Amino acid sequence: MFRLLILSLVFIGVYAFAEPKFPELTGRVVDEAGLLSKAQEQSLADMSGTIERDSTVQVVVVTLKSLDGYDIAEYGYQLARYWKVGQRDEDNGILIMIAPKDRKVRIEIGYGLEAFITDAEAYEMIQSKMLPRFKEKDVYSGIRDTIDAIGTIVSKEYQHDYGAYKPVHMNTFYIVAIALIPFLLIVFLAGTYYFSKQVTIAFKLVVSVIIGGIAGFLVWAFSHIIIISGIVALIVAIIAYYSDKNTDYGSLITDLGDSAGNIGSGDSFEIFSGGGGDFGGAGASADIGSVLDGLGSL
Repeated sequence: MFRLLILSLVFIGVYAFAEPKFPELTGRVVDEAGLLSKAQEQSLADMSGTIERDSTVQVVVVTLKSLDGYDIAEYGYQLARYWKVGQRDEDNGILIMIAPKDRKVRIEIGYGLEAFITDAEAYEMIQSKMLPRFKEKDVYSGIRDTIDAIGTIVSKEYQHDYGAYKPVHMNTFYIVAIALIPFLLIVFLAGTYYFSKQVTIAFKLVVSVIIGGIAGFLVWAFSHIIIISGIVALIVAIIAYYSDKNTDYGSLITDLGDSAGNIGSGDSFEIFSGGGGDFGGAGASADIGSVLDGLGSL
């Protein structure tokens, strides 16, 4: 009996400290609960993108199938940390969460925005912007109005008071990356010269890989997006390999463009990722009752 009690306590402890199962961050809007159409998702993502371009504040929307038994405040700040919403040095991320099955909503605020969007203001946005639309079964408009309110606040407060004197971090890593640019040009010109002399295929391949690798590294140094860096490295390496007098660059670039155009079926292509912001549990939650019952793929 005593052993069974100890074993039960161990399992309880493991469960208490276990991390929830989080959905994958696939974009600025993650509609796991299936509450939005693709057009609505794109519209909200565009609004979020505009706010980030204007103020660097990163707004992410997520609808969840389930909170897996967690309190939405606990789940929210852990999810925001897991996704690294916001900029690394600014901690300026906002996570809008809707969990219809659990009848909860929340606006999670990053550390860097706590002075600009208080818990009371976040709660007011839920009550005045989100819930009235939800009661009309209009999830999209509720989220849209909330993002619009956030954009108004950060454009007047955050960008004006804080964004004007954001420090530019130029560490050794970026200095080295910038210094490699003239080296890349030299290698590219030298490679082009040797290629024109019709040297061995092995030599062409080695130099092409070096040029592509340097180009990919430079892109990664400034974007920290591995997929884009790899694509750039591959394209540059291919162009470098075929850079001789007989190369039809027009056809080559056209073929590469056609291939890139097949990535995804939308009008635009964007790989979104969190910048590394931190959260401490600031924000506001609310119980939405049964207003969203029957909606989505629950």
